[in-house]
Amino acid sequence: MEELELERDGTRGSVEVLPDISGRTVIKLSGEIDISNAGLVGATVGRFVEGTSGTLVFDLTDLQFMDSSGIALLLRASAHRGGAELRGPSPTIRRVIEATGLSSVLRFEP
Repeated sequence: MEELELERDGTRGSVEVLPDISGRTVIKLSGEIDISNAGLVGATVGRFVEGTSGTLVFDLTDLQFMDSSGIALLLRASAHRGGAELRGPSPTIRRVIEATGLSSVLRFEP
């Protein structure tokens, strides 16, 4: 398990890779992801995605805010793996993903 706290221009976020016995890669995003820290968060996520294999799951349980740059980050990681599942998004984040029509690519975990 590895966790990195990332802050830029007052926006705090963290990225953590969680062990999963099913073979899926679980990346937990916490705090906030916006234009000010999306580059740092994206580079960190990219490193974890490159170094692992299997189904990709983003745990968004502790993510309070994400703007379009956060959605773009999820889409890039998903494209690298041919899809991704989202675990525990807030109702607001879920609505934004559904409203943009991206729920077929960024699937919600049952």
